[in-house]
Amino acid sequence: MPGLFLFLFFAGCDKIEPPYMTDHTGHNGAGEVTRKVLLEEFTGHQCPNCPAGHQMAKELKTLYGERLVIVSIHAGWFARVSEPPFDYDFTSPAGDELNTHFGVELYPIGMVNRKSESGSPLIGPTAWAEVVSQIIDLDPDFHIELSLNYLPEERKLEVNADIHALTASPNQYSFSAFLTEDGIISPQKINDPDYPSGVIEDYEHNHVLRKGINGTWGETLNDIAIQTGDVFSRSYSVNLDTDWIAENCNVVAFVYDSTTREVVQVEKMALP
Repeated sequence: MPGLFLFLFFAGCDKIEPPYMTDHTGHNGAGEVTRKVLLEEFTGHQCPNCPAGHQMAKELKTLYGERLVIVSIHAGWFARVSEPPFDYDFTSPAGDELNTHFGVELYPIGMVNRKSESGSPLIGPTAWAEVVSQIIDLDPDFHIELSLNYLPEERKLEVNADIHALTASPNQYSFSAFLTEDGIISPQKINDPDYPSGVIEDYEHNHVLRKGINGTWGETLNDIAIQTGDVFSRSYSVNLDTDWIAENCNVVAFVYDSTTREVVQVEKMALP
């Protein structure tokens, strides 16, 4: 179980202390297909407490490896573009829409599989570990197979996905695909005495949401009840902006319940 955390809300940011947690020793009994969990963190390069949220996400990623997929959503006041050095725009239409839809007002904050806790999917970083631990060892309902083809001359990415149903369900599901980028070096405000200027000039931003490949909410996967063994195939193409570094980009694809919006499976693949 994760250890005890301390956190408080201050000046619109969620300020957290360094995480203390024990090793994860559970396993998934579903054979080669395991349930993976999506952590979406709302953040901003002008949020001085957000690096602590990034650190929490990094600790959880170290703990769970590829079974935890992170998307970092820069949106809201703390993601604003202003005078240098904060003149780089990390925002995206999909991120802005998610930020508005879920009513984000405090940063850093996040969603674990968009699972509702006390009436809202938004939870502070100190609660992320607990929610992840509750669901990551559940048997998977879907398996997502991704195939990517990148054409560098055209900066065009072709995405193919086969979504395999592993259990029957009467629910309606949706399928979303995001493009993210790692390794973006750009200034970040920080609340840390080791940085008296309050800014890390060469901060590395990872998991940054760049684009909703099939929109913010994706598309409906099924119109009738799902049977075990059903396979749904989807294909998309998207062009990368000139300042996105292709070798640092990833596709994050996930299935979620169309009614509750809770994510039931996620997969991530780096561009070839």
